Amino acid sequence: MSCAFELSQRESCIEKLAKEYPYFPGQETTLIGSSDDLLKSMEEAGVDGALIVQPINYMFDHSYVTSVLQKHPDKFLGCFLADPSDGGNGIAKLEHLVTKEGYKAMRFNPYLWPPNEKMNNEIGRKLFAKAGELGIAVGFMCFKVQIEPYMIFFFQEKCVE
Repeated sequence: MSCAFELSQRESCIEKLAKEYPYFPGQETTLIGSSDDLLKSMEEAGVDGALIVQPINYMFDHSYVTSVLQKHPDKFLGCFLADPSDGGNGIAKLEHLVTKEGYKAMRFNPYLWPPNEKMNNEIGRKLFAKAGELGIAVGFMCFKVQIEPYMIFFFQEKCVE
């Protein structure tokens, strides 16, 4: 899908993306872009490949990024959002995205953890351990938050394990 930058075409592109890949409620955006736009920019800059991190606008629905990874496996690697929600679905999603969809990395986002929970809670530790077992990279979103001492200990502890 390609999106030109003329104002009249921006709206149709946003509408097309929103219909095909709806945003998570409350995460809508007016920013536009597509894999075709990214590929064009990469070519102009001489960049051979890129890591695509799951946009927060889609929360845990990875279908848009997955479609881009499948369309351009030689250009992009995928990084999904760790799902810390209750019920343990995050582990199953992690396994599926890595073993079936080919994702190579997982992002821990502290804003997605339940209130009063830290990323080193039980589910965080299980997600981190499963990522290690599957041999994928783990990234941590640390902007807009203060790096708390528990996070440093968590990193140190997990790097030793």
